[in-house]
Amino acid sequence: MKGIVFVKFNEFIEELWGEEFWDEILDEADLSSEGAYTTVVTYDDQELFKLIGLVADRQNISEREAQFAFGKWVFKEFYSIAPSGAHDFEDVFEFLHAVQDFIHVEVKKLNPNALVPEFKFLSETSNKLSFHYISPRQLCFFCEGIVYGLAQQIGQAVNVSQSECEHEGGQRCVLVVEKV
Repeated sequence: MKGIVFVKFNEFIEELWGEEFWDEILDEADLSSEGAYTTVVTYDDQELFKLIGLVADRQNISEREAQFAFGKWVFKEFYSIAPSGAHDFEDVFEFLHAVQDFIHVEVKKLNPNALVPEFKFLSETSNKLSFHYISPRQLCFFCEGIVYGLAQQIGQAVNVSQSECEHEGGQRCVLVVEKV
């Protein structure tokens, strides 16, 4: 996983619980990187999962809640560094299509080896969109948080749920976004 995610996770943790808490979980995690993250280096995905697990344990929340909170928080950070044209969307559904058709394409141009999630759109009406979230990292709860962060950024109210989830015995993760 790209270092930008780890750097932003560090910022997220320090903003919510302080630098001392970040240092404590790094010490406990005993990571090969030692938590010395830079934005352009690629790190082992397991380091993020381990850190999320430690945050969940220490804050008495589920890993799902930790992923969701980070996703919601980090959207504004990713939005601020999104490629030119990514800020032209004023609708959650349009933006989600743009993630698949434009933003991830631009990310791959900059880093052909980047492993970005894929969205396979399944159905759409004026107020409901469902898509298959495809990623070997299985960060569907993080994705849910990102969708909420997106909605908050552009001023739309949404509900996000999963009609199927690999973490709950499903064959895939299907996110359902409803405008409210």
